[in-house]
Amino acid sequence: MKKTFFLMAFCSAAMMLFAQQNNRRNTNPPQSVQHSWQKDYPNYDNDNNSWEYRNSQWHRRYQDRDHNNRNVDVYYDRNGRRVMSQIEWNRNDLPEVVRERIRTRYHYDNYNAYRIERPGRGFYFQITLGGNRKVYLDERGREVKYH
Repeated sequence: MKKTFFLMAFCSAAMMLFAQQNNRRNTNPPQSVQHSWQKDYPNYDNDNNSWEYRNSQWHRRYQDRDHNNRNVDVYYDRNGRRVMSQIEWNRNDLPEVVRERIRTRYHYDNYNAYRIERPGRGFYFQITLGGNRKVYLDERGREVKYH
């Protein structure tokens, strides 16, 4: 009985430690990530309190002053390579063919849109429909796989 109790306590402590290491808020990212951020976004402060580490990526959200303060989420790997940017997007700024595709195929007029940019892979739009259903469309309104 004692062995079982200690084994459960040890496993619980290990799980909590792992969870803390894999999801850290307000920590300083590695120098490589800070350098990449400053290079990619030279007009924005490098406030280390706004970084979060999760799923082996460094994440930061900022407001894009040049585009009506919309939220932008940027993700870097530990080597400082930008993995992805996700930008809140106004539905009216979507290409007409994308808006038409959403109306005709999915029958929605009320949805959230995000532009996802991946270096070397171009961009596409994430459309969040009712019930939190997500579809991904390229600039021509064709479905793409999220990868």
